[in-house]
Amino acid sequence: MRAAFDEGLPTIVIMENGFTPLSKPHGEQFYACGQGTLLMLSPWEHHNEKLQLTAAQCTQMNLMALELCE
Repeated sequence: MRAAFDEGLPTIVIMENGFTPLSKPHGEQFYACGQGTLLMLSPWEHHNEKLQLTAAQCTQMNLMALELCE
């Protein structure tokens, strides 16, 4: 992902932890979102628990990104 981001290629980031009501990207991510090269989204609500991602969750998020690209 870092290589694609550094090249300015369109990148989709799907977050498992969701966003708080006042969430916004910072630094490089902020500018990339503004330029339209970074899309950050989450279909889940924010939570404070530290959960470990499973392979099944990663597969599900990759399939979501694939659907958005098609």
